[in-house]
Amino acid sequence: MQALVLTQDGYATDAGSMRGFSEASDLLTLAEIPVPTPGLGQVLIKVRRSTVNPSDVAFVTGTYGQPRVAGTPAGFEGVGTVVAHGGGVMGRVMMGRNVAFYVGQRGTGAWADYAMTDALAAIPLKKGMQDRDAAAMLVNPISVAAMLDLVRPDEAFVFSAAASQLGKLAASLAHDQGKRMIGIVRRDGPVEALTTFGAAHVLNEKHLDFADNLTEVLRQEKPVIFLDAVGGGPVSSQVFSAMGKGARWIIYGGLGGSSAEISNPGEMIFKDKRVESFWAVSWAAKTSMLKQLRISGLVQKRFVSGAWTTDVAAELPLDRALDRLPAAMELPDGKVQILMGEAP
Repeated sequence: MQALVLTQDGYATDAGSMRGFSEASDLLTLAEIPVPTPGLGQVLIKVRRSTVNPSDVAFVTGTYGQPRVAGTPAGFEGVGTVVAHGGGVMGRVMMGRNVAFYVGQRGTGAWADYAMTDALAAIPLKKGMQDRDAAAMLVNPISVAAMLDLVRPDEAFVFSAAASQLGKLAASLAHDQGKRMIGIVRRDGPVEALTTFGAAHVLNEKHLDFADNLTEVLRQEKPVIFLDAVGGGPVSSQVFSAMGKGARWIIYGGLGGSSAEISNPGEMIFKDKRVESFWAVSWAAKTSMLKQLRISGLVQKRFVSGAWTTDVAAELPLDRALDRLPAAMELPDGKVQILMGEAP
């Protein structure tokens, strides 16, 4: 089978890039490798489409929370059909089903004709789910739904990097759940769209009056949850510092490429503020199967109904993806997806 495989082991010696693959050919190569054989509790999936996420970029560049293994395929999520299993009840149940899937450390990457993963990491698709949505369903939409579960109805929360696909999904879901999203963006372009999706407030951090606007909105809304994809830098620190007693800074990404800053450590003591993390893999490991099914059902229902849709900026055939990835990752909005066995 064909696959985009890693060329380097372990972690990078420097921070790398969270934006794109400026030197993709130094990190990946297109190769012919054997089709993997699933073990007990695993399934083999014939992949139709996979998605490129910031977590993939971090992993390939060696800045993610798990080491690279040279010669193995990259890519964390995709969509396809289960064509084989290695035994176990769940493997037998999943045979022949169309699934959205996530690849953990025991599996093989999604940027390939075939991927192997744990049967529990493959989600059967409801009728009406489109591949472009299913291929990007687990890393982003499941995370959004799970994180918004932390916000109570009729409460507000802050969401950084709100111009992203996650931001659009979060604005829509929050509106429908009676929760008020305060989105932080870096340019004016996404403001109107986010407001249309349902964001209660959208603030541009580049505006000269950002600090005053932030203070006023936080005073008015009194949010406790700060969902932060940036993961550090002066603006994240500014938001957390401006929030009131009991604020929870929940970091789920590192798009800023810098360390988190606590401008006033005393607030952690006297105002009971907390810095936490969210990782979908850890969330799934600690969350009951019943709750996971509830969240998954909610996500698929929103896609099937049209309440959510996946913005796709570029579709790259697997055999040409390596050359096109750097330019595709520079596109401002929408997901980059890799197609297997489809014409360009």
